Amino acid sequence: MTVGIAETVIVGSKGEVVLPRKVRGELGLKPGDELELRLEEDCIVLRKKAGRFAAYLERLGRR
Repeated sequence: MTVGIAETVIVGSKGEVVLPRKVRGELGLKPGDELELRLEEDCIVLRKKAGRFAAYLERLGRR
């Protein structure tokens, strides 16, 4: 995965943003994929949501 991609996006009238093609490609995002959105101080963090099995394994590792 490429590190350090910086892009500027514009917020539309309904609050939507379009992820640049390069970002979607690097993350393998397809229409319908879910993202987690988190606010951290003055930052918006979007993260590709893990599938059910991956989320289960992640929870096991936290115990």
